[in-house]
Amino acid sequence: MKSFENRVRLAAGCLACAALPAFAQVHATTDRLSDALAVVVPLGAAALAFYEHDTPGLKELGYSIALAQGTTEVFKHVVNSERPDGTGKGFPSGHTSLVFASSAYVHRRYGWEMAVPFYLLSTAVAYSRVHTNHHFSKDVVGGAAIGIGSGLLLTHPVGEHGTVALLPAHSGAELRYANAW
Repeated sequence: MKSFENRVRLAAGCLACAALPAFAQVHATTDRLSDALAVVVPLGAAALAFYEHDTPGLKELGYSIALAQGTTEVFKHVVNSERPDGTGKGFPSGHTSLVFASSAYVHRRYGWEMAVPFYLLSTAVAYSRVHTNHHFSKDVVGGAAIGIGSGLLLTHPVGEHGTVALLPAHSGAELRYANAW
């Protein structure tokens, strides 16, 4: 008879636990890597613009980051999806949108060869955000899409602002400037 009572108690305990609200089964761990890279990657893109004496490019980087972060914040409040640790505002990842906006800026402005290290570091941020239970994969993919879209939308390649040409003319040479709109 005792075994039957134990089974009834076990079943009642399982039912009681199942009726309780579900709590997050994971805890987010400290993510020093992505916190550091969220500063290093944009600063690296800005340092590249400074090195190239590219003030217009530096402005474009600022605009790209502002658009990415603004879009991210709007989505966080509108969607308000749950994170793996049970807290809210998980979609999209702000860290990921920031670093991918910087990477896309470097890619569009200076070429893919210069952007490879930036994209690798950005991918490390995305991996770290998921690995430390701050985001689901969909959150970092969404952040990356917003960041890349912002960077590509607001950045122009270096040579796209206009060209100067020295051309032969009847009386020597002439200097021409052209700008595509």
